[in-house]
Amino acid sequence: MNIFMYDMDGLTMKNNDALHANLLTFRRADMGDIELLVATRVEFFAERLTEMTDDEKTDMNARLKSYFESAMGDGSFVAFLAFDGERLAATSGVNFYTNPPNPRNLTGRTAYISNMYTKPEYRGMGAATRLFDMTVGEARARGCGKATLVATEMGRPIYEKYGFTAPNNVMDYNF
Repeated sequence: MNIFMYDMDGLTMKNNDALHANLLTFRRADMGDIELLVATRVEFFAERLTEMTDDEKTDMNARLKSYFESAMGDGSFVAFLAFDGERLAATSGVNFYTNPPNPRNLTGRTAYISNMYTKPEYRGMGAATRLFDMTVGEARARGCGKATLVATEMGRPIYEKYGFTAPNNVMDYNF
């Protein structure tokens, strides 16, 4: 697992991948998009992490739907979508929370970037880059002093171009 952190005062990435992304339309997700968010998150898990039984998928779908309804409803989660016509091409998302202020993040406001997923046939077109720019922009607009994420090997180059780094002292424990 690669965990990255980003100082919100960093530079916004610009590159030519955005030219390919002009073929797609981008927008903020709304409550009517929850089923799309659920489906693409489960698709991501199936592709990158592990196979799930039908019962596990059913349970995951219900839990994700409940989560998105709650978090999008209270504004603690925002998602962005890329479309090719009516077809979903890619997603991104960001959770917002507050930690105690510290010297590297005086506001304590933190963005946790997740739900970065591009369907295989749209990879390499700049959709993830554009969505990531929108996601980081949302975090800046909300006054976040820090952003974190867990990177896949495929996403890592995008995050590094933005200035995300992998600290050596981050640890996880799964209950």
